[in-house]
Amino acid sequence: MVAGALMAVVAGSWGSVAGDDVQATDIEFELLDGGTATVGAFLDRPVVLNFFASWCTPCVTEMPALESVHQQRPDIAFVGLAVSDTPTRAREIVADTGVTYATGVDPDSAIGNAYEILGMPTTLFIAPDGEVVYQHTGGLTFDQIADHLNRHFIP
Repeated sequence: MVAGALMAVVAGSWGSVAGDDVQATDIEFELLDGGTATVGAFLDRPVVLNFFASWCTPCVTEMPALESVHQQRPDIAFVGLAVSDTPTRAREIVADTGVTYATGVDPDSAIGNAYEILGMPTTLFIAPDGEVVYQHTGGLTFDQIADHLNRHFIP
């Protein structure tokens, strides 16, 4: 299955912008609640980075599960990035799904391209050193997210 083949595409890489020395963790994005951030700003602990879009049903379906795990695992930073959405549309999805973790927009897919994201939703599990230890393309359940966290990061 194509989704299974895509899961490990980025594992073990930081991702970089083609033709540039900029690391994916250093690309700035707009936060939905104001201001800007980088993925690197969250790397004081492991990061779950979720790429989503409003038109993607599996993306919207998995967001409450991500939020539930986020509530139970304060030792992990959760970050959502809306791809191909306006900030207004992304805010609507975040409000509709009850997400409280940091969310932003990647309107030109600069961060998604740097991580070589090939489908939606895609969730990256990133170690504090910036290494992508696991990538999953497709929707995740609460149990799957928790399992990946326990497998890749000390519970």
